[in-house]
Amino acid sequence: MALAKLDFKEVNNKIENAVEQEVQLIQELRTAVNQMQVRKLNQRPCRAIAPVATDGGENLLTFEPLNLEIIRVVDSNGTDLVQEVIPLSIDSVTFDSYVERIPELKRMLCELGDLRFDELSYFVGKKSQSSSNNHDYFPDIRGQIRAFRDIVEWSVILDLANRDWPSDVLLLRDGLLRTKILKPEIFPKLDKAFQKTYDEQVVKGKHRVFLLGVAKTSSVLSKLSLAMLLEGTFSKDYPCYAEVPRDLEAKCYNFDGTWLDTSDDRKNGSTERYQSFGKLHLVKLSHARNAPVLPVDIPVWLPPRERQMVLEYLSHDALDTFPVIGYPYALQKAHEYAVLTGLEMSILGDMMINHLIRNMPNDASEKLVRHVNLGRGLLKGGARHGG
Repeated sequence: MALAKLDFKEVNNKIENAVEQEVQLIQELRTAVNQMQVRKLNQRPCRAIAPVATDGGENLLTFEPLNLEIIRVVDSNGTDLVQEVIPLSIDSVTFDSYVERIPELKRMLCELGDLRFDELSYFVGKKSQSSSNNHDYFPDIRGQIRAFRDIVEWSVILDLANRDWPSDVLLLRDGLLRTKILKPEIFPKLDKAFQKTYDEQVVKGKHRVFLLGVAKTSSVLSKLSLAMLLEGTFSKDYPCYAEVPRDLEAKCYNFDGTWLDTSDDRKNGSTERYQSFGKLHLVKLSHARNAPVLPVDIPVWLPPRERQMVLEYLSHDALDTFPVIGYPYALQKAHEYAVLTGLEMSILGDMMINHLIRNMPNDASEKLVRHVNLGRGLLKGGARHGG
């Protein structure tokens, strides 16, 4: 629509009518958040560990037509838990070969019932429908890599949960305890694996691993943020939290229930197909009134008497954090370690080019060196700067 032909008076009236209809929704949400029970949080010390996968946009090595992506999971102590380099010309067979090289992933497949890797997800290593010219092709490879990274991260979390620790541990997932990557009939197996691990630690008197999923945002938080601001729900001078009622959480989603449903909703002989094992809470972890409110998933199978306790562990980890006030220290450190800086990526890029040169015939390698140096010189402002 051309700006000169836009009838602003008419559009303004239509916007006014639409807003008047939507205001009712805001009033309903204000009433709903007022009914949430906000509880004060104290702090309890507990060792916190957070494994985080390096973001896909930060770990891509490109020298067309070569494209390599680094799959890297680092914990809050700076320990590299997984580090692999995957070519983007990958196929399902190649994915299987990387599974053999990641012991955490192999152990997870075994624990979920001796599954094959291609049974885990619809998104990885699966050919799409035939294209119009009747040739099979693979869908967006970057999407497959993202899915693979998410699966690897879940396997690392399960591996950490299964370890024998010298003290109780708060294990933080960077994100909620739910995923669309795993098939809805496979996810319950992962849920049961975490629950079995925790139950065995309790029965055997071992130090326990308390798992929480912590996100920076969610559909629920986005939907309720204005209502909570207007009502001052979390405008307290102390850390606090509130469990999100199930019916209120459901109002905030516009997709199928597998993201919302848990094992609690799959009883009485019904088919177990769900993709969440978290009970959602909104949590403010700082004394500052304007500190961010975070969505936090607590496993549905964690005994109710321990739910506030684990949130107090989380509150202690977020005490006086910087630069993001009220965001768990373990997650902040894990993100810092996971980021590959420009210098690191430059060094890794040089490694890629050196290996490319070694794999080329002598006459081609000389041309390649000139091509690389010319490109670098142009980027820096002239060929004399290349090399």
